Amino acid sequence: MSALGHWFIDRLVVEQTHLGDRLPMIGDKGYVTVNLHTGEFDPEKIVASRATIQSSFSTSLRVSCDGHRVRVEGNPSRFGRVENLYGFTTFEECIQVYNIVLGKLGLPPFTTGSFYFTKDFHDDAANRKHKKRYTGAIIRHVDITRNHMVGYQNEFAFLRALATMSMPNGKRPNLYPNGATVDYSTSRSIGGSSWDYSKFYIKWLELVEHEKKNLKDASDEDKSYYKKLVEHCQAAGIVREEHSFKAKKLDRYELCFYGHVTIEDLATHHTLTTLENLTETLEVATMDYVTIADQLLRRQVCKSRQAANATANYCHMWLNGQPLYNEDTGKYPRQYYVHKQRLLQLGLDISMPFDASRTALPMIRHQREITVQPHQMPDWYRKPSTRNFVVIHGRAA
Repeated sequence: MSALGHWFIDRLVVEQTHLGDRLPMIGDKGYVTVNLHTGEFDPEKIVASRATIQSSFSTSLRVSCDGHRVRVEGNPSRFGRVENLYGFTTFEECIQVYNIVLGKLGLPPFTTGSFYFTKDFHDDAANRKHKKRYTGAIIRHVDITRNHMVGYQNEFAFLRALATMSMPNGKRPNLYPNGATVDYSTSRSIGGSSWDYSKFYIKWLELVEHEKKNLKDASDEDKSYYKKLVEHCQAAGIVREEHSFKAKKLDRYELCFYGHVTIEDLATHHTLTTLENLTETLEVATMDYVTIADQLLRRQVCKSRQAANATANYCHMWLNGQPLYNEDTGKYPRQYYVHKQRLLQLGLDISMPFDASRTALPMIRHQREITVQPHQMPDWYRKPSTRNFVVIHGRAA
């Protein structure tokens, strides 16, 4: 488990296919596929609409069943709660919430299962493949998240600095116009790919933005608690880190089998770039040319003044918008990667275009340092419960 705080589960989509007797159809509409050439259709293969199952504080889950396959999507850590600064830390707790809802709808619960293999037959026996199957519940989407404490009024500066750091898998940062969120994507997949999605955002602003909806029909005690929580997040400077694992990625790395995957498996997966992989300490201020070389020597990134000055010169070129690649070949010289690696240890990513409004630059004099720390849950916080909610049968989505 990371030293920067505990992970918990946010959004979760789970489905399971039950063979045998036909299950109740959930939703008031169903869809069948008709062969336009023959007019034939299979009445057994009906795609049901999703039903919205509501709870208190404007929270809901979406449930569907086509007679055999049961699917639930939503945020189990938020269901029936006024907020979810902290949530469930295991899949078992989340599934317990889902199973209570399924039970009230007359549907079977999600369960663990066993593995078996099926053959895909081809003309050539040598090309026959065995496909892994699972009889239990399958995870189709999961968000894992955690909270960081950066200090009072440091959140915007922290995110501006974070927006200068690209991920090693080629995903570049995108700082939202309000400065309260940074997410990562490639130029081909703005807003996240079909595999995954990562973002950081200021928690208290998100709570304020959804306050009216969250506190609909809330008691005075709930409103007082909500206000206290917003003030606490402001005082601590809470920034939330969130990563989405989508169906393709879960399938590819066999992280989709309920009962055989844990939140630790996701948080430590080799494809996940967490805050530790980007940077743990960001220094926010202005800078001059000499400072970069001094910082490189002070942190023992460079062993000689000559090497430090050479890297500082590269940084100076970057600050002035000069091209760092060889204009004749259109490629970066070998020493570029050496200087880039050194400057990354100062929180400077020269592979990103310099932006004075975002970039956090290190200096020695008048230094203002932002240190990321794990956030400790306050004693008065209302912890999530697998049974402390009311299920309200809602409308079809």
